[in-house]
Amino acid sequence: MARSRGRNTTAASFILADDQNSNDDDGNAAHDGPSSQCSQQHPPSQFEFSQQAPDRSQILDTARSSEKNKLECLNPAARNRIVTDLSRILLFKGFNGDPIDRTKVSAEALGGTSKERVMNAALNEAEARLKDVFGFSVRRVPEKMETDLPVRFKNRLYLINDVADDGDGTHSLNIHSAHHDSTIEKGVLMMILAFAFCKGSSQVRSGIMKGAGKKTRWITEHHLYSLMHRVDENIPSEPPSVEGKKRSRSSGGGGRRSLDASSPNGGVGQTPDVDTLLERFVSLDYLLRDKIEEPGEGAFAGEDGKVIAYAMGPRAAMEVGRKQIIYFCSNVLEEQPDLTMLAEVDEDEEGGG
Repeated sequence: MARSRGRNTTAASFILADDQNSNDDDGNAAHDGPSSQCSQQHPPSQFEFSQQAPDRSQILDTARSSEKNKLECLNPAARNRIVTDLSRILLFKGFNGDPIDRTKVSAEALGGTSKERVMNAALNEAEARLKDVFGFSVRRVPEKMETDLPVRFKNRLYLINDVADDGDGTHSLNIHSAHHDSTIEKGVLMMILAFAFCKGSSQVRSGIMKGAGKKTRWITEHHLYSLMHRVDENIPSEPPSVEGKKRSRSSGGGGRRSLDASSPNGGVGQTPDVDTLLERFVSLDYLLRDKIEEPGEGAFAGEDGKVIAYAMGPRAAMEVGRKQIIYFCSNVLEEQPDLTMLAEVDEDEEGGG
């Protein structure tokens, strides 16, 4: 829910060598991975997790004057209960990371007054209260993504942390350092988003989501696991089979022979259970998952000729953003961000893409 900003002096270790061209003519390691598209070289620097503007999201619909008047005309105690209950539901669901369905949470808060048709007015009041007290805003899916996503996303709401931070990112550092497991999860998420954005393809897709916008980049699960394995050998090099996925979900743990089932949280050592995390990121809308037709991936395709692929989800677009991913890759690789890719994001945000 909160966005990240801060400084870390740990040396970058995210650099990957290309499998087919791991060395240049002089025997020096060549770098593939995010560097080929995301950055341009410059002298080494410290790793810095800099904050960039996330993708532009949609604000809540403003209630009509007639709807505002209806809410004002309710009994003061009833009106306060509606706004208070709705604020609490939004806050608790936001903290828990649950996707928020606008119609369901409004119906739960309105109860018997739902027939009064004051949902938008109540949401506006609840958001104003959350912003005044906690600095949170309620946002909708970015418009460019919403157009090509399944209908359920049109009703999604997300609680976004808009609290102003200082230059060192003290606020975000305090949030992200509070829980060790959460810190690891965010690191894995950033790695996945970086691979999807920098190594994925933005061609028009044949899946249900139709690409989730022209500039959305999709990466197949086999390619993703292969890249993650090169970062950490404890991560399996291939995705789980269908049966492996069933075991993982039923057992609540890893379910993979290459992972340590004795670990309370799955995974090996400090390497988390990536299979489980991918499921979690999809359920929280940080990632999109679809079945697509992908040239060159026929060996991994199912009976329908399609493969599973992942892309940046709406929550990640609003909390992290594509620019943050570009800067993340360039900082880890100790290179300058690619101006062409930054311009592409700006063009897409302005409606030119």
